[in-house]
Amino acid sequence: MKKVILFRILFLSVILIMLSCKKENAQNTGEVNSSEQALTSIDKTYQTDEKQNGSENLEVKSVIKFSSKYNSSQIWDYKWNLNKAALYNVQELANGNFMYLIEDEDKNHNSTVFVLVVDKNGKEAAKQKLAIDSKSKYNLYNTLVTVERDGGFTIYIKRQVRSLKESNEDTDEGKLRSRLKEYYIDKIKFNNTYKGYKTESKSMETLLFKSFQEKGLSYIVSADFSIKYLKNKILLYGMTGEPGLNDVPFIAISDLNMNLLHINSFKDYPATKIETIALNADANFYIEGREDSDADGTYYSTHKRFAINENLKLLNDKSDKEPYESVYRGPSAPDTSDEDEEDDSNNAEIEAQEPVKEVKKEETWAKKTFYSDEKEKTLYNLKQKGMFSNKVVFEKTKSDSTALWQISFVFPDNCEVSIYSSQALKLTNGDFVFSLYLTSKSGQKEKSSMAIFVINKEGRLTRQFQTPEYDELNGFEMKETNGKLLTAFVPYNANFVNNEWEYLYEFRSIMYSLE
Repeated sequence: MKKVILFRILFLSVILIMLSCKKENAQNTGEVNSSEQALTSIDKTYQTDEKQNGSENLEVKSVIKFSSKYNSSQIWDYKWNLNKAALYNVQELANGNFMYLIEDEDKNHNSTVFVLVVDKNGKEAAKQKLAIDSKSKYNLYNTLVTVERDGGFTIYIKRQVRSLKESNEDTDEGKLRSRLKEYYIDKIKFNNTYKGYKTESKSMETLLFKSFQEKGLSYIVSADFSIKYLKNKILLYGMTGEPGLNDVPFIAISDLNMNLLHINSFKDYPATKIETIALNADANFYIEGREDSDADGTYYSTHKRFAINENLKLLNDKSDKEPYESVYRGPSAPDTSDEDEEDDSNNAEIEAQEPVKEVKKEETWAKKTFYSDEKEKTLYNLKQKGMFSNKVVFEKTKSDSTALWQISFVFPDNCEVSIYSSQALKLTNGDFVFSLYLTSKSGQKEKSSMAIFVINKEGRLTRQFQTPEYDELNGFEMKETNGKLLTAFVPYNANFVNNEWEYLYEFRSIMYSLE
């Protein structure tokens, strides 16, 4: 009898241990739901052509009254419950896997950075915590990922180490060296087993200081510059200059081992901040930036665009001649309160006799250009009259603003659309994909989701998707992969529990078919 009781106790202990392990694994491992995707055909009547007025000469003018019944389902859906998450990078690897860089923060504001790898079927292949230096400040928003042919990859992360002691350097050289010493790039390399990683670091002092001196650049506006990966090289860019002169942009190029190859500053572009660097049709570097200037109390912003080669030599300039924005911030008008009182008394009778005419305010269109095709000389835009209305217009225009397509999307009255969170990409077959952030209202409750639309080369809607609804959805990313569309985002729901708000975060990655 004692043996039977002892056996039962042992058996129950084993079961409890197994349940405990299962629970722990469930908390630390994401779930994947795979299913045979149901592709929903788009009815011809869903996108209705509209009549053009006499002055219009559009290739496409149509309207789509949104209906969720045309949503196609997903191929797979990976979900991972987290504390307070943020998504910083999504990368397809050479072996068909996908890498995600995710930060999670607990209730005590302690951060953990994860590298998550999911295979092509949405199953978790690896999850690795990165060792974070508590004395450093990491910029995860501007990380680079390079891939190896065998499925391995390397992450480049900017890191700032602030000294508790203030620099006593008085010379320009000493201040420059001290500033550059604060910043590092960490190179974190994973092989294709994803078991552990190797880290190398290089300071910006080692990388840039000597070249800055040789170029006669004696200070740097901010050492927290941006990094970009193009043509198997790393591009670093920011603002620099010489004392007493305007700040100018600079660009440096290094190899993947962070050895400096070229550096140049662009004195013909004073007060110009580089916003993006991309490859143009000639495989040269195409720069877009903004010049901020002022004169007589008015501040001006002007678009700057130019191309450079791999040696950082200027090839051509396509900058705007006139500013796109001007704001007057000059001295305020002199105080004339006494005169105003006298004028008011003299004009009181006249104002009483004349009826007040209401000035009708014109609604302004918000506009977002989210893709520029330099080869075709076309732009893809979203336009919206009034903020968060239920109607948006998707446009394709020539570079001279001549409209080619105007496709109106009309959502239900209880739905608000934000164009500012929209993402877009052009597919390899020439089709175009873009997303819209939707907020549906029902009484006091609001739920948000991302709707995704695929428009073919003829301007017709061919596929439509929609993510699950949450209280809020952040960090949305899209990537094309082998005839499929990979999406990734961090949503959360909020519940009011025990007189305080509880936020339930998730990381989700959903794969859709584009066929």
